[in-house]
Amino acid sequence: MIRRKIKYIIAFIFVAAVNSIAGGVTIKASVSANPVGLNDNFQYSIEISGSSMSLPSVNFPNLSNFYILSGPNTSTSMQWINGKMTSSKTYTYILQPKKVGTITIGPATAKSGGQSIASNVIRLKVVKGAPSTVANKGKRAVKNVTDTSVSGSRIFMKTSVSKRNAYVGEEIDVEYKLYFNVSIRSYNLENVPANAGFWNEDFEMPRQPVIHSEIVNGINYNVAVIRKTALFPTRAGKLTIEPITVTLETVVRNRKSRRNGFFDSFFDDPFNTKVIKKVVSSKPVSVNVQIPPKENRPADFNGAVGNYNFSVTSDKNKVNVNEAVSLKIKLSGTGNIKLIELPKPIVPPDMEQYEPKINSIIKRNGNKISGSKTAEYILIPRLGGDYTIKPLSFSFFNPKDKKYVTLRSNPLTIKVSGKGSAVSSPLSMGNSLNRSEVTLLGSDIRYIKNEKSRFKRIGAKPYMSSVFWGNIFSALLLFLLVFVYYEKKSKMEGNIKLVRSKKAGKIASKTLTKAKKILSSGNDAEYFKAISAALRVFVQDKLYIDLTDFTTPKVNKALKEKGIPVDQVEEYIKVLEESDFKQYANVASTMEEKRELFEKAKSILTKLEKWI
Repeated sequence: MIRRKIKYIIAFIFVAAVNSIAGGVTIKASVSANPVGLNDNFQYSIEISGSSMSLPSVNFPNLSNFYILSGPNTSTSMQWINGKMTSSKTYTYILQPKKVGTITIGPATAKSGGQSIASNVIRLKVVKGAPSTVANKGKRAVKNVTDTSVSGSRIFMKTSVSKRNAYVGEEIDVEYKLYFNVSIRSYNLENVPANAGFWNEDFEMPRQPVIHSEIVNGINYNVAVIRKTALFPTRAGKLTIEPITVTLETVVRNRKSRRNGFFDSFFDDPFNTKVIKKVVSSKPVSVNVQIPPKENRPADFNGAVGNYNFSVTSDKNKVNVNEAVSLKIKLSGTGNIKLIELPKPIVPPDMEQYEPKINSIIKRNGNKISGSKTAEYILIPRLGGDYTIKPLSFSFFNPKDKKYVTLRSNPLTIKVSGKGSAVSSPLSMGNSLNRSEVTLLGSDIRYIKNEKSRFKRIGAKPYMSSVFWGNIFSALLLFLLVFVYYEKKSKMEGNIKLVRSKKAGKIASKTLTKAKKILSSGNDAEYFKAISAALRVFVQDKLYIDLTDFTTPKVNKALKEKGIPVDQVEEYIKVLEESDFKQYANVASTMEEKRELFEKAKSILTKLEKWI
């Protein structure tokens, strides 16, 4: 009991000392939108900050003119700049006004150093109308939805589809969204949905998901789109878009026994956290798919759905006999271009036609899958004269207008000068050849050579020569080496523990190299995260420790059982804790400090490599 009192007294002296040298405490209030609609939700925030770890309590203003949908939600931050510490605490409400007019939100107050401080007063203008009619230009409205199936959940997945009714071949955009209001350290996709009955095209995603806010059941969530794909139905009927499963690592603070009084904020260690693994899955979504209508369907319709442009061009319209002409058929637009078949040209009989070169370019970085598909034909006229390539047509169904569209090209006329023969080549019989065969024209008949050739004597026995047996033994030796190599590789792959141990050093080295590249970018959080990952992965793989079992006591014990000196074990733990601390504490570090931490991590990993 006496020791506990001494502990409180020491803490009080420390806090008093910090407060004596701290700067003033400030408090300010803000709203996410002004004006707002009567049915709009908006965010009201109060931020108190100062040069002390112990910030005073805040007295909130009267909010009786609003429905409180969520709050107060709190967040804290600390940073050190040039040796000076600054901390802040933010209280956030999600509010909805009860009446139209100008509503005054009074000041939030607090007491600091025996004096009372107050935030600014906010005069909020509330207007009638739907949220979309409110003049809130330049700001993204917070979406408000109701979903009883996720009531009370802090993390959940949702599958969002652009439409529930579609035609065969029509694009359906699918977004897999992660909703969360806890701190997430990392996530990993456990499965990629097969989605039977669909052709799949994935959109390009940013390296870091863009996070926005949505209110579900009155609770404010962070929302990240972790996967976006376009699905093209390949058959009619009721089809199911399969769920996606994600494994998350969430960072939560250890909840100790509750205390009351002045010392709460001091003894509530902000870095006393733990990582919890959680698996979340979305729900399957059904869509109804129908065949494009038979009414007014063109005869050349081959199942293309979307919106397209179509052209047929040639690189020349005047050539000589036996001179090649390039004929290009190009289709571009939005839709599943990969699966569309281009129409084939009708070529006059006195022109040789070779197999086309097909090239597809797919663009996945917009809101729709788009691109182009080109078929290039090589045509070679064998007789002089004027040749006409008849117009081609391409038909598709436009789901937006719900009608068929037929595009037609113009006829192409190619004037050929010179004389030739319809039988100048055995290839002119209408056969389709590839480009490699074109190069053989005129050179496919070889003449008998008159030079002296090397002949072998009748009855010669090559198997009696040393060269023959040398080749045999070389082949056997090579076979033996390959057999031993694959046998060793198979044993290693069967022993996961051994494989992980052998690759641990290489993986850790690569991760440290990655950290070194990040060093100059200024992204401190990613830099410290990479160093922490290198330290963790090395010991996890060397000692075969699961992520869920990777705790300081267990790692300490496991390293000492390997006979590693105590000072090296303590050094490893210290460097690991320092990198974790700087990763989550938002602490500004100098370039020299970051380089010093890198060298410490490299040094301790080199030492441990000699022991395990």
